[in-house]
Amino acid sequence: MNDEIFAKLCANRKYGDVHPDAIRRAVEDARRRYRKPKDVEKAARERLHGITSAFNGLRGADSVDDLEALLALHASTRERLPLARMDSLYRRVFEITGAPESVLDLACGLNPLYLLRRCGCRVTGVDLSRSCVELLSREPGFTGVWGDLLSEETIPSGRFHIALLFKALPLLERQKAGSAMEIMRRIDAADLIVSFPTRTLGGRGVGMERGYSEWMESHIPANRAVAARFTDENELFYILKEI
Repeated sequence: MNDEIFAKLCANRKYGDVHPDAIRRAVEDARRRYRKPKDVEKAARERLHGITSAFNGLRGADSVDDLEALLALHASTRERLPLARMDSLYRRVFEITGAPESVLDLACGLNPLYLLRRCGCRVTGVDLSRSCVELLSREPGFTGVWGDLLSEETIPSGRFHIALLFKALPLLERQKAGSAMEIMRRIDAADLIVSFPTRTLGGRGVGMERGYSEWMESHIPANRAVAARFTDENELFYILKEI
């Protein structure tokens, strides 16, 4: 039954952009909660809808060249606009890490566009969205991986100056307990910058900053120490230096 539902969802145009590993995991997770095939499929579709909603706007990307307009096509980077705000964020980061030559951006969305065009560094990006990776791969200096961070061997090998994990850890941890620590442990970079949302999509705080701060402080990898912690309008950032 799982294989039939998996094949059906992979063939659906709505989810064809999502890496198959994520589709299979959505089906398997739903199967553990429901017995009826229709309920399994419904739950898997709900999970995939949440994944695809972030990058649905990419269908019009071919006709857009302006950097800010491109960044606005993805839900995550849209929340960090305007560009002056992103400039301020990265100035703050680079004051601690130094200007990076190489960046690993996990669950990258369209964030590498900013780094490539505004900072001039080399970027390796990993994302569930094939459209994100294909769009970014047109940019000089970008290496793309279409993959699921919860799958084995998805995180690229090699040494990086900095690695970014923006607003991804809570989602990964909800899908697989312990995955956040495992992913952070496997990253080979001098500095790791992670972030967490501090507001819901509706704009409510509801104690999110405190909750994520407590989680992060209790999950610092053994080989890292907190170099900085700061917030902006709706995001909490940690810079974790290698020790």
